[in-house]
Amino acid sequence: MSTELLHFLFLVTVLVYLAASIFQALYLAIGERSETPTLRPRIASIAFWGTCLGFVLLTLFIALWWSREGHFPMKHWTDSTAFFAWAITLIYLIVVRVTQLRAIGSLVIPGAFITILISYSFSRNTSALPENLETYWLVPHITLIFLAYAAFFTAFGFGLLYLMAEKKIRQKTNMLFHNLFPSLGASDELGYRCTILGVILLTIGMIVGVLLTQYIKNLTWRWLDSQIFFTVVTWVIYVVQISIRQLWGWRGRKAAYSEIVGFIAVLCTYIGVNLFLDSTHTFR
Repeated sequence: MSTELLHFLFLVTVLVYLAASIFQALYLAIGERSETPTLRPRIASIAFWGTCLGFVLLTLFIALWWSREGHFPMKHWTDSTAFFAWAITLIYLIVVRVTQLRAIGSLVIPGAFITILISYSFSRNTSALPENLETYWLVPHITLIFLAYAAFFTAFGFGLLYLMAEKKIRQKTNMLFHNLFPSLGASDELGYRCTILGVILLTIGMIVGVLLTQYIKNLTWRWLDSQIFFTVVTWVIYVVQISIRQLWGWRGRKAAYSEIVGFIAVLCTYIGVNLFLDSTHTFR
């Protein structure tokens, strides 16, 4: 596919994500209005299927880009952010399929749109990968890491939903979209499950990364590598969070805040290292 057609496909994908994000937000904003009983289900349907369409288009774009460039989207910042948006959307679709709770989309899908917009806004790096990195073993490593980040982002979203709903309940004020929120218990439990999923994926991804050093020439495991260091720190934060919940029953508001802190660590690992530190893992 020509560069122009690929660029046009990506533009359409960005616009579909924008529309899906708007409808995801409207799903909460319209609330339970008696004068429009059929409006909310329609908006929910448009938001969900718009997200599905965006996911299909983004998958197609990544596949075509991969086919043309000959390597997985991992060379540059713009490549990785597009793939991160894909991972966020996949985790969202799985959560909705399993739980039927669509309110989380009002937070995570706009987040996916922002990441894909970042990817679209900067020129793509089409330089070839170093020869020693031209291996399909990198695909599961990178995929697992980004799916873990997406799961942590979803847990972050459930933490925000919990805090927003709890605040309105404590203040005993009417919330326009209160009935559309998951219950406090559901937000707490789903945030916890997403955290566990993220830790499992991150653990496997790190193990695959260690094994890769045995097969890739001129690539060695370096604990002082900034990306590795901050990834391990992020892993420790989430493992401690899970352990405290299991041992001391750290739930509710404390768990929600810990999910937010954990995702801040993810942002430092992904964005901070890529922009400000040197690492063999940076997307530049």
